[in-house]
Amino acid sequence: MTAEPWRRISLRVVSHDEALSWDQAIASPCATCEAAPCCTHLKLHDFDVTTLLHLDYARYLLNFERILLGITPDGQWHVYYRYPCRHLDRATTRCTVHATPEQPNICQNFSPYGCWYRNAYSQAAGPALLQVDRVRLEWLIAHVQFADDRTIKAMPPIEEVRAAFQALPAHDDPDPGQAAIERDPVHAAWKTTTLDGSAPPPSPARTFAQLAEPCTGCEAYCCTSLIFPQGPPTVHSQLDFYRYALGFPGIEVGFGDAGWTFILRTKCRHLVDGKCGVYGKDERPLQCRYYDAHKCGYKNQFGAPRPTAFVRLRHHEFEAFAATFAFDNDGNTIKSPTVEELRASIEQGWRAAP
Repeated sequence: MTAEPWRRISLRVVSHDEALSWDQAIASPCATCEAAPCCTHLKLHDFDVTTLLHLDYARYLLNFERILLGITPDGQWHVYYRYPCRHLDRATTRCTVHATPEQPNICQNFSPYGCWYRNAYSQAAGPALLQVDRVRLEWLIAHVQFADDRTIKAMPPIEEVRAAFQALPAHDDPDPGQAAIERDPVHAAWKTTTLDGSAPPPSPARTFAQLAEPCTGCEAYCCTSLIFPQGPPTVHSQLDFYRYALGFPGIEVGFGDAGWTFILRTKCRHLVDGKCGVYGKDERPLQCRYYDAHKCGYKNQFGAPRPTAFVRLRHHEFEAFAATFAFDNDGNTIKSPTVEELRASIEQGWRAAP
């Protein structure tokens, strides 16, 4: 066991491919990339793992469909969304908006000659990335030691982990299809009420006793959404990254009092008929077990067509999103929207559309 949880790992990525001539090497590496991992894996969040709660958070995340965790050589844990970009032709693994104004700048300017994705995803436990799914995480959890304060005291040596991961098969979730991922009656209701001019029904007044069970009548939004904080777009390129992320079906941008977030529409695999299938069992994550439903914000943000002080936007609302920003000549943000300005811009775009 190693005393430190992979804090100072330095692993050199070594390629074992056959030697290439200059003419062969200068040809675009994308031409021989069959999986297009840069178009099927979106990094959403980074976090450290030094305590029991951190490992529990990893277990919580992996309960959700289409989530993969990865550990890079510096010991950092990363959260990846595994689903093809809407612009990817799956049959040819080629971008359908390549070299068009619709292609994000981050994609246009990405050099494939130094591509990290290909090394990282060519094997499930390579030197560039240790891919962590549910089965591999359970192996790791069983081999970790904790101090009395629940900090991690020791972890297996990295080479032992790599060997174990290589022996454990990868588990892929079934493809639900883009339409199923993006189906959202609440978002559709917001658009409908905007276009027909009707007002959403007001929320009824509730007594203290009626709120004793705050989950009553909720569609389990905490089990069908993951939220990851993001920095505000302070430069033009950061706003372009939001456009790139929105290209992945299931990704939304949220903005409210807490700032900017990425929202992933997914589903916990333990959700059964709107209820937790592991409620009261050991495999239920601590994050869920000790969640204070009385302070829950999911119901307002995901259950109301026009929630208070919060707005969600999707891929097709990006132009309205971008129109609310202003930049100086160097691309620095000099004006960003309020929630109401962003909402108004989105609704104006719907009204102006044919």
